[in-house]
Amino acid sequence: MAQESSLRAKIFAGAQLTTLSFVLRTALRLISTVILTRLLAPEIYGVFALVLMYHYILEMFSDLGIRSVILTKEGEIDDNFLCTCWTIALLRGFILAVVACAIAAIVFGLQNLEVFAADSPYTAPVLPWALAALGATIIISGTVSPVIYVQERDMVFGKVTLIEIVTNVLGLIATIALAYYLRSVWALVLGDTLRAVIRVVLSFVLFSGPKMRLMLDRAASGIVINRGKWIVGHSVLSALMGAGDRLVLGFVMPSSTFGYYFIARQLVDMVQTFLGAIDTQLGLQVFTHLHQSTTEKFRRNYYRYRLFFDAIAGLSTGGLIVLAPLIVGILFDDRYQEVAEITQILVWAILLIGPMLLRSAFNAVRRFKEMTMLSLVS
Repeated sequence: MAQESSLRAKIFAGAQLTTLSFVLRTALRLISTVILTRLLAPEIYGVFALVLMYHYILEMFSDLGIRSVILTKEGEIDDNFLCTCWTIALLRGFILAVVACAIAAIVFGLQNLEVFAADSPYTAPVLPWALAALGATIIISGTVSPVIYVQERDMVFGKVTLIEIVTNVLGLIATIALAYYLRSVWALVLGDTLRAVIRVVLSFVLFSGPKMRLMLDRAASGIVINRGKWIVGHSVLSALMGAGDRLVLGFVMPSSTFGYYFIARQLVDMVQTFLGAIDTQLGLQVFTHLHQSTTEKFRRNYYRYRLFFDAIAGLSTGGLIVLAPLIVGILFDDRYQEVAEITQILVWAILLIGPMLLRSAFNAVRRFKEMTMLSLVS
């Protein structure tokens, strides 16, 4: 009973911190959107949407689930295991940087062959260079200290939340300053890179732990690879589900319309990000703990856990359908009015958040095959 009370207290504290972080991130995103849409043209957002899309796809197509492996590993987490996880993440970052440069070269070649429509975001001369720069951001992100995941494993979220808040505040200030001076997509690309740098620095400054060094311990590598192969399959399907629309629409939409679509997705993603952040922060730990109970109790607690997510998803969907024109009218100038209609269509996807929580439950009990199949169905 005392153990359950302790878990409940940790869940409540974690949910509070996640909510605080989300509220601040949402406020910062709204401030960013209001300011940047007045400094940058819709076409620039169309190009940046492509850069973010390829960043997301590269990350997900090679996701070995380092965080998930640390959160769900049985027993203690020793220094060799952490250093091995850090080394694998670093190697993965360099491989992805090479792939990003290859994609940039392909886009550059297709531009010279005039394959794309004249108004496509793919015709922007800056796009290949922005995609190549993406490789540096990925390498930097891969050097974050894995000790941050040990803190999440122990459900100690104070410093984890602090890192997210500081990273977003400083990143926003830098991005706005860059947008004011550059007035190009480089403001958004460089702002994203600076966020990665800040997060890595804070992960080492705020968390004490073993000194990271290159190491590939055989036992630790085996755990990461054996569990990661299932997570990769799940992540590939999640990437196709999450970015497949932009992958296709980027080829057929004019750059300005693709920019409207990107901003509409940002509005809808605010709700999805909030609920996803709570599940990401707590889901694996909660379901790993509940796995020790009977099947019937596990099932009952799963639906109790999901009830909050379903309620927020339903209220948010109805609210955005009604209020999207008002919100867009307040936040943006007349150039962005089409965002409201696109938002009213995209908002229905929020209702799928609840059923997808089952993936966290499957991941926690290491039923990776079922987790992958659920992603395939979705």
